[in-house]
Amino acid sequence: MVPKIFAALILTVLAVAGPGRARAALESQVADNVFVVPDPKAKVVTLWMIVHAGCRDEVDGECRGLSHYLEHLMFLGRDGAHDQNNALFFAAGQTNAFTSMMATSYYQSVPAQPASIEPDLAKLFDLFSDRLKAINPPPEAASRERNVVLQEFNFRRSDSFRVRFNNQVNARLLPNHPYGEPVIGSREDIAGYTVEAAKAFHKLWYAKNNATFVVYGPVEPDMVKKLADKYLGPLPEKTIPSRDWLDARRTFAPMDGLAKESDGDIVSPEVQFEKIVRFEDPFPRQSDAAKAILFDYLNSEITGSLSDVLVEGGHLCSRIDADRSSLGPGAMWFTTHGTLEDGVAPEIVKKAIAGYYAGLAERGVDGKVVERLKKRALRGVAEIGKDPKRTLTSLTNWFGDNRAYADWRTRADAIDAVTPESLTTLLRAMAEPGRELFGIMSPAQKSAAADAPPPPAKIAADKAAP
Repeated sequence: MVPKIFAALILTVLAVAGPGRARAALESQVADNVFVVPDPKAKVVTLWMIVHAGCRDEVDGECRGLSHYLEHLMFLGRDGAHDQNNALFFAAGQTNAFTSMMATSYYQSVPAQPASIEPDLAKLFDLFSDRLKAINPPPEAASRERNVVLQEFNFRRSDSFRVRFNNQVNARLLPNHPYGEPVIGSREDIAGYTVEAAKAFHKLWYAKNNATFVVYGPVEPDMVKKLADKYLGPLPEKTIPSRDWLDARRTFAPMDGLAKESDGDIVSPEVQFEKIVRFEDPFPRQSDAAKAILFDYLNSEITGSLSDVLVEGGHLCSRIDADRSSLGPGAMWFTTHGTLEDGVAPEIVKKAIAGYYAGLAERGVDGKVVERLKKRALRGVAEIGKDPKRTLTSLTNWFGDNRAYADWRTRADAIDAVTPESLTTLLRAMAEPGRELFGIMSPAQKSAAADAPPPPAKIAADKAAP
């Protein structure tokens, strides 16, 4: 579970050799949606199933956490061939899953015993193909899992100040958009989950043509292809629903909002500047590479970076960083988060952040710096390309963001194509008016009455309605 939208695509994830480069890929494609990452030294065999449906795909485009509840139900119940509890299906195995806005990812690992690799992998393919057909959780187990989801909510959401604050911010920025809601849902949502609703979501989205499979371990591609053909080949394909409604909600009307909260976990005052902007995207296939290069620059200590200007130069923050999330072509949601130096007013930092992006958009990033950052990114190409484990992580992250394998193979070429002008296009959009919210987080003031909990958050009214 990611605290905001989904895990941000960091620069090193971009690093993979494209077809124009000499290095052969570690991974191989053995079917339209089946991939193999061989690792002769691996101690386990792992099968990933990434279903390209997540919280944004729930009924009426309202993220209520049902897709996450389905994740918990997927391996409950067995048919005649799978009559053991999932945890015991492979006594020494490991199982995990996670849900994002765009996808739900499952994996199972088993010890790589030479004599049993093929039969064990056959069991995994059989299990996953069976779960694509239908789910059949016993009522008592489904009820138990609903309580497990509630415990997860309490641990990761309700009991964490920072997560609560981010949830408020997200809902304010995107009140009529699934990305403004937490993937896990609310207490009320969780209480209302039913197996029937989960089955309906499964019926719409779970199909072999809406999933990607990745096998890792000391395996041969020919073996994986044979098993994939046997267990996935006979499965029917489905007509996957359109997501036209998602584009209809991408209005992102201008807003200038303010959020304030205090908490005992905050040691020094912090600010969080959120902004959503639209821009003309003249290089859509290279856009992700350009964003990665730009944010690598923003988070560096190179002359002109955020840290150089606001920390070392301005002495306004003790630390500052920037992050971004994709909202589809031509839109970007970015965050600038800083810890204030003693005595610095948050309003001064807000003005300084806005001024920083305006100034950077005006002057751009020096071409020599861009080339230096591109070389750094391409070094990651070689590093990931030598390591099967890192290839597996990067590849499954890529598919979890619903990206095409063809673009995976050409990512190094996309990095090569980044120019200072590419970055300037993004920077100009970041500097222009957009949908903004400025958050101020302060240490809780302790009263003489002792350790009473802080009052509920007070949220200031927006200057412009969404």
